[in-house]
Parts: sequence; structure tokens; C-alpha cells
Amino acid sequence: MSFVILAILLTVSVVLSGCTKEKSPKDALQSSMSKSADIKSYNFSGSMKFEDFNFPDDEMSASEAAAVVNLLKSAELSWTGGYRADPMMMEVNLQLALKGDLAINFNIPVLMTEKKVWVKIPNIPMLPIPEDMVGKFIELDLEELAKESGQTIPSIDPGKSQKFSNDVMGILFKHVEEESYLKEIKVKDAGLPADVDVKKVVQFHMDQTQIEPLVNTIVDKIAPELIDLLLNSQEYQDLLQLKKEDLEEAKKSLSELKDTEITEALAEMKKELKSLDITSNIGIDKKEYPVYTDAKISAAIESEELTGSLGIKVVTQMTGINGDVKFENSEPKGDDVITMDQLQEQLGGLYGDMGADSL
Repeated sequence: MSFVILAILLTVSVVLSGCTKEKSPKDALQSSMSKSADIKSYNFSGSMKFEDFNFPDDEMSASEAAAVVNLLKSAELSWTGGYRADPMMMEVNLQLALKGDLAINFNIPVLMTEKKVWVKIPNIPMLPIPEDMVGKFIELDLEELAKESGQTIPSIDPGKSQKFSNDVMGILFKHVEEESYLKEIKVKDAGLPADVDVKKVVQFHMDQTQIEPLVNTIVDKIAPELIDLLLNSQEYQDLLQLKKEDLEEAKKSLSELKDTEITEALAEMKKELKSLDITSNIGIDKKEYPVYTDAKISAAIESEELTGSLGIKVVTQMTGINGDVKFENSEPKGDDVITMDQLQEQLGGLYGDMGADSL
């Protein structure tokens, strides 16, 4: 009897250990990307900032070059907004802030549905925009634009874009070596903002020494599967405005690519790319949604055409997943809307007057 009890206890312990086993960083990311397909609404925010930008220009004096660098370093592009799948609506509020002597701060709201886009005209001091136009929305009718250009209406549904992104990431993670690029780090060590509530943080890291194996993996495995993904999905072809014949040609060209061509291209890249460091933290919440991402990219290049260094940091965050979306602007109507033709007529007259005065 004691052996039976011992066997039961051992069986239960094995089952429980299997249930509580932590997912690997790779599995956690793949599961999170799959889970994000369930997202039907959310609010979001993000920012992009230059941390380094140094590409000397022989035609610039040292003081001019320093002024450009300082201007870029003081600039920050940020955004907030919301998305709802049904009925589809997305709002993006773009903000550009420049600090220093030429301090500027302005906001450009953009609203989108499946068939229309509205862009609010901001008040930008350096641009002589007529006062009666400031605050109005320029309306773009996507069906009309498609008809005029003779092309199909472009898809701007973020839900479809998210689905495509999930499929791409699934192919990528399937072939990327986990131990070379991914690791889990403690939440408290990730440097996340105080308002970000996550259970797990997976970090992706790559430097210039890892480019060669990654490029070979992309050419041999990832790219062919991505092309097949697009070839087998009319939805994705429409989303990216791609033609089947172009994809078939790309697949053929990829299959004919010779190892010597790849080797020569990598050798040239190694020669010119003096340093590269990409670090990204992906925060996953308790429901397995990828609610936070930051990425720092720094690189130094030395070639005949271009020499210098670059550093960028990008941060994105999602909140209120599958809840009621908070839109700052409603769909504009009536006198709040102007067409592109009306805008061109107004600005055409404005710049015509300016040109006449300058003669």
C-alpha cells in the first residue's frame, strides 16, 4: 500500500512540476505574440529620441555641425492614441518637441477608419498657415484616392497588421537561436517606467559579431518562409500592396543567390560597420500580452560615402487591452472638415502671394 501511495505522490509531483515550469524566453515571446491576436481594442503611447547623431559634413563648420547634433538630440517624437477593431477606428496624436533656443512643441492628431483618414491642421509658428484653417481636419477619402490612382484601396487596419506581424515573428522565432539572442531578465532590472505592470521581461540583444549567422539564417530559412507566407495569403498581399508575380520573382531570385555573393556582401558590411548594438526589452503582463517594448540601437559606420555614429531609443506601451477605448477626438464632420482640394487652393493662393511679394 505504501508503494501505491508513493507512486501517486511521485506522479502528482511530476504533473505539478510540469504545470508550473517556467516558459523559456523564446516560448514566452511566441506565446505572447499568439495571444496578441486576441486584442480587439487598446490605448497606446510611445516615443522616439536620438541619443547620438554624429555624421560630420565637410561643407559644415564645427559650430554648424554641433548645432545640428544638439537640435536632433533635443528633439523627441512621441505619440498617444487608441485602436478599436469593430467598427474599426484608430487615433494617433503625434507630438514633436524641440528644446533649447528654438523650443517648439506641437501636436498633430490623425483619425482613421477603413475608408477615410483625417489629419488635424496644427498651429506651427514657422509656417504661415491661415488662422481659419488651424484646427480643422483634412479629409482623405481612401476609396476616391484609389479610384484616381487606378489601384485598390490600401488597408490600414492595425488588426490585420498585428496578425501579419505575429505570423512574421512566429517564423523569425522558429529559426533564431534562443541562447544567442534571447534571455529573461528580472523586471526590477529592466529599467521600465513605474506605471508599467508586467510579470516577465524578455531581452533581445545583438551586436556586429552576430550579423553573419543571422544573415545566413535569414537567407536560407526565414526569407523563403516569409515569401511563402505572402504568396499563400491574398489578405497580406492586399495589406502590403504586393503583386503575386513580384513575390514569385523574389522567391526565384532568392533561390538563385550564390553563397559567394552573400560572403562578399558580408565582408563589405564588416569592413564598414565598426560597431552595432541592438538591445530590446519586451514586457509581458500576467495575461501574456506584450504590453511594453523598448529598443536601443547604436551603430558606427566608416565608409567612403558616410562616416559617423547613430543612437536611437524607441519605447511603446499598450494599456486598457480589450476595454473601452479612450479617443481624444471624435470623427470630424461639417465645418470642421476641409478637402485636399480646398487645402491646396488655400495654400496655393498663400504661396502665390508670398512669391509675388518676393519679386
